[in-house]
Amino acid sequence: MKLYAQHGFQPGKRISQALADELIDGVIYSAKDTAPAELVSTLLQQPKGSDRYFDPQYYACLLASQPGARLGWLWGEEGYPYFRPRRRPELEREANVRKDLQACLEFQAELPVTAFIAPNLVIRRTLDSIEASISKEFIRNATSIASQVDKRKPIFATLAISADALGDRVELQNFLQEITELENPPQGFYLLIERPDQSISPSLVEQDVLSRWMLINHTLRINGFKTINGYSDLLAPYLGASGGFASACGWWNTLKAFSLKKFEPAPDQFMRKPIARYTSVTLLKSLRCTELHDLRDDFPDVFNGLPSDRYYDPDEGSEPNEPWHEAMQNWDALRTMMTRHSGKSVRASVDACREALDGATDLYGRIADVGYTLRERSSNAHIDAIRYELDAFCELAEV
Repeated sequence: MKLYAQHGFQPGKRISQALADELIDGVIYSAKDTAPAELVSTLLQQPKGSDRYFDPQYYACLLASQPGARLGWLWGEEGYPYFRPRRRPELEREANVRKDLQACLEFQAELPVTAFIAPNLVIRRTLDSIEASISKEFIRNATSIASQVDKRKPIFATLAISADALGDRVELQNFLQEITELENPPQGFYLLIERPDQSISPSLVEQDVLSRWMLINHTLRINGFKTINGYSDLLAPYLGASGGFASACGWWNTLKAFSLKKFEPAPDQFMRKPIARYTSVTLLKSLRCTELHDLRDDFPDVFNGLPSDRYYDPDEGSEPNEPWHEAMQNWDALRTMMTRHSGKSVRASVDACREALDGATDLYGRIADVGYTLRERSSNAHIDAIRYELDAFCELAEV
């Protein structure tokens, strides 16, 4: 499984250093955070052999008319030519869907990208809704229009679904059957699962979301499609176990979990500076650096034994010196987890996931035995939640 950087605000040295250190296989660039005039030069700065994608972030079009919408470079005099505010009734007409697909893919045809990413909306209600019908219209037309624009480029259709819309298992199975039986399908899908509240819970997952996210990857894989999972972060190993082609994550929480909230008007609240963390392969989770510092002598197995550990010097309180160090360490840990969770079959991969959860349970237990209390975000709340999701996926996929 490949690992990509999910590009966003203030990349700094993060992407260039991660590519140089071979921690990531490529980048998915964000339209919102990249000036159109700089996009080609930015893409060409990547090393040869690395993958380059451009997320057009068209799904923000339904929010674009809101006063104060945070659209960045998407909209404005120097914004992207394919992007415009849209109302849902406009997109119920196939002519408008095709028009917007054409404009977006023609723009990407001028970029040195590995493959096209076709635009789409987020299905926020149910998979048996007008939004879902519009989404299928974008997917249905993507390949024919991409062929007109540039036959040489593979096409990934965006498939963006709210976690709330995954609730009905029958609707999901019917939806997947429809998009896998298209007469002219894309080569793959850029899959986004939206978290409406934008937060990452201590359990990392909401019930019946990861299992169905895994089912989508598995179904697409057995039908010959490649799936790039955007904004997946610590869930990447489980998505790879179910058949995902690639996963992506960035450095802010808004780049680790996908939500349309980042395009909505900003709330009137104080924004606190992010607290540095360390991703532990053994715990399958991240810790605050203060927690890492407290534990590192008595529990050396919280450390990964990877090159990026050098950024967390005990003489510095186990705090990274530079903001970009945390992203390097997280990508390094994710790549290792993805490799360890990979087996010769889906069943073997799921078993490897379960073994890793057993190891995390043991380490959390030893930490608890000495009376050390981890903060909620660092706790073992994810272990039982992910075990449940793995069982649910195996039942859904019959593996």
